[in-house]
Amino acid sequence: MGRHKTIDRDILLDAAEKVVLREGAGNLTFEAVAKEAQVSKGGVLYAFTNKDALIDAMLHRVVANYDRFVEEFLAKWGDSPKMRIHAHAEANRNEDAEVITRAVALMASFIRAPAFQAETTVFYKDLFAMFDTSSLAGRRLRLALLATEGAFALRGFRFYTFSDEEWQAVHDDIIDILLS
Repeated sequence: MGRHKTIDRDILLDAAEKVVLREGAGNLTFEAVAKEAQVSKGGVLYAFTNKDALIDAMLHRVVANYDRFVEEFLAKWGDSPKMRIHAHAEANRNEDAEVITRAVALMASFIRAPAFQAETTVFYKDLFAMFDTSSLAGRRLRLALLATEGAFALRGFRFYTFSDEEWQAVHDDIIDILLS
């Protein structure tokens, strides 16, 4: 009796990312993922029951490293609105240009996915709800968040090419000027 082959979901997710980045989200099909991963379409269907499940897994993988970094930062430094925004800035600082570009491309491709849009909306509502913008401290936290997100978008959409040194300096400024 032969051993059943197992389909590695990460290999399929890598293949799906390649399809989206090379051909666009509109061309993400189980056939395209199967071809890229060199597996059968049935293998992709076995791992992901439908396209929404595949997209959801892709998007969750994109944010998993960010979430892990933030939780480790908060465990070390404590969880407060200021530390949460600081963790957000540090997580952004630590992502390299390729990771950010891939994340932005995937997010932009799938922002219309109802589940992802709902989760993203809740994520930002929760972040913005943490600080009181009637105080200077709260307004600084808001600006730090907006500056971090702006830098992320500029780099991710390749509207501006930051050198590694400049990327670090931008985040130093966000932290030193707005979070100190």
